[in-house]
Amino acid sequence: MPLLLSACAAPQPIAAPTSVPVPTLAPTAVPPPAATTAPLPTPAPKPTGAAAGPYPTYMPFTGGPKPDYHDSNPVFSDGFDNYPANPFKANDAAPGTGGVLNVLIAAYFPVPTPYEQNSTWQAVNKQLNADVRMNIIPTADYRTKFATTIASEDLPDIMHLYFGYSVAPNLAQFFKAKCADLTPYLSGDAAKDYPYLAAIPTAAWKNSTSAIDGQLFLVPIHRPMYSVAERYPYGGNLFRNVDMYDTEIGENYVPKDADDFKRILQALNRPQENRWAIGKTGTAGTVFGLGTFAEMFGAPNQWRLEAGKLIRDRETEEYKNAVGYLRDLFAAGVFPPDAATTTNSRADFVAKKFALSIESQGNSWVDFWQRGLQQNPQTRFAMLPPFSATAGQKPTYYLSPGFNSMNVLRKAPPERIKETLRIMNWLASPFGSQEDLLLTYGVEGQDYKNDDKGNPVPSVEGVNRAGYVPWRYITQHPWVYYQADLPGFARASSEAEHATLSLGIEDPTNGYYAPTFYGKGVVAENTFYDGVREIVLGRAPLSGYDALVKDWSAAAGDQIKQEFQQAMAAA
Repeated sequence: MPLLLSACAAPQPIAAPTSVPVPTLAPTAVPPPAATTAPLPTPAPKPTGAAAGPYPTYMPFTGGPKPDYHDSNPVFSDGFDNYPANPFKANDAAPGTGGVLNVLIAAYFPVPTPYEQNSTWQAVNKQLNADVRMNIIPTADYRTKFATTIASEDLPDIMHLYFGYSVAPNLAQFFKAKCADLTPYLSGDAAKDYPYLAAIPTAAWKNSTSAIDGQLFLVPIHRPMYSVAERYPYGGNLFRNVDMYDTEIGENYVPKDADDFKRILQALNRPQENRWAIGKTGTAGTVFGLGTFAEMFGAPNQWRLEAGKLIRDRETEEYKNAVGYLRDLFAAGVFPPDAATTTNSRADFVAKKFALSIESQGNSWVDFWQRGLQQNPQTRFAMLPPFSATAGQKPTYYLSPGFNSMNVLRKAPPERIKETLRIMNWLASPFGSQEDLLLTYGVEGQDYKNDDKGNPVPSVEGVNRAGYVPWRYITQHPWVYYQADLPGFARASSEAEHATLSLGIEDPTNGYYAPTFYGKGVVAENTFYDGVREIVLGRAPLSGYDALVKDWSAAAGDQIKQEFQQAMAAA
């Protein structure tokens, strides 16, 4: 199972509308023929309706408000231009029995208003008929806290896995020894008792390795399957400063190949004006968006399965060529000189320090779109569709696993497990429901007011009382594109999904467990990427690349490969 998406992929409460006038048409992700009205050029992967093995039977929610952007293929997320009018009640009764429910969870957001002073949190608990208490731990400390918690005998009812299986060693054994086997409650048609959990697409259950040896232990938090720039294995998308790119290169111009893209970067590069073509992307430690260049050169999405044998991306010529190409771009000077050290890349992108950046289609896009609107004059951004390094060759795009994180329940009597699942089902109430509105925005009048189109606009205090309480990381409905303070966001996001996911390739190891990947494999991965970074920056020769791959194989790669292949054969 690959590394999980970062918290940057988390949904955010919408901000209060900016005082800067917004355009009536936001920059679109792809040319006008929207995929919502035209057939896809290539069918995207389709999760099956009936789940194989211990996973829930997929039962999408079909009631509620009609989305403005919808595709019958559940790989694509619904989009809403405005918040649905007349939110409906999704649950007939409170799910709890009045007791305490303890949750260990990571702090994805700033610390919310404490429970004792938080009337909105208390209002949610009242509707749940449960006293939900959360131990919210800073992400930097979460691995340590999680490890010490599971080593004790005093386990909380729900434990959040922010880092997936890498959060602690020997998790499979811990699940089997101390956690609830959810198979009797959620496998197959049994999930009908928890319909909002059954509405989570099958890919999120399978790809999160929620099941071990036929037993279901984890409930995933669904996310779209677009690439994420902040993690090594994935790519992300090239976003352009529209005003720079379209004026100097051509409106909506898509590079023909790798050579053409280098030409474009050199044309955009203006060091004498303190402006570079492309900037450092992602979080600290990433290799300057290497995944996107690997996509461009047709390398595998982490692994490739050929004649029953697994091949890791770095073992292919395509990946090595991507490393060499990225090294060449650095040597050409199209990255800013502080690219290896800066931690301010997104602010620099908004500040016009560079013309292109590799970012995610989710909240990263929301962030720099919002920042651009707050400038005077406004800065516009749009996505470049994927293109191949070889002219005329079909582009590829890395699909992410379709989940962000997971939760596990401690072992308990059946009635307690059922109550906990009912509460989680309530927390996964559909978008547009009264329950989801309360969880996301709080109490009307107290935490938010509606604008003239019915969109909730939270106050600062409302965000502290509602938006920062991490309900959505216990469970949440399937991802929805909605950002009312960015006119055109839902449409652009839908078009971006159709422009990318239809080209998607999956990691064939998704859903399979290789213990070494989360043990010494982590050290081997970091060592490999540290070496690649030195090559890209020109501090080490490209001729040293093969030795990095050989060292990774010896340290952990061969063993990881064997474990994955054994798991796949057993299935």
